[in-house]
Amino acid sequence: MLQVTMTKGLPDVTLVLEGELDMATGDILREVVDGLDLEKLNSITFSLDGLAFIDSTGIGQLIGYYRSFAKHNTQVYINNNNKDIEEVLELVGVREIMKT
Repeated sequence: MLQVTMTKGLPDVTLVLEGELDMATGDILREVVDGLDLEKLNSITFSLDGLAFIDSTGIGQLIGYYRSFAKHNTQVYINNNNKDIEEVLELVGVREIMKT
């Protein structure tokens, strides 16, 4: 299961993700992100410290948000101190793609 908590609101949103971000839970994150007012959004930070697991679907979702928000000049950041999740992000090149 995935829990998404907004700890900081507009214009610089921080979303804290806890649990698993995968094919089965991606809709939970999508609903939260879709509810944001892009006109008022300067930046969005995804905090991944609380994730126990992320799969290719979750990684693709984060990269998709990065590309989509870039078109609106919205900065996207990943905050992560979880060693296991960081290893996955680096292995598939997320840090290089998103330059975060």
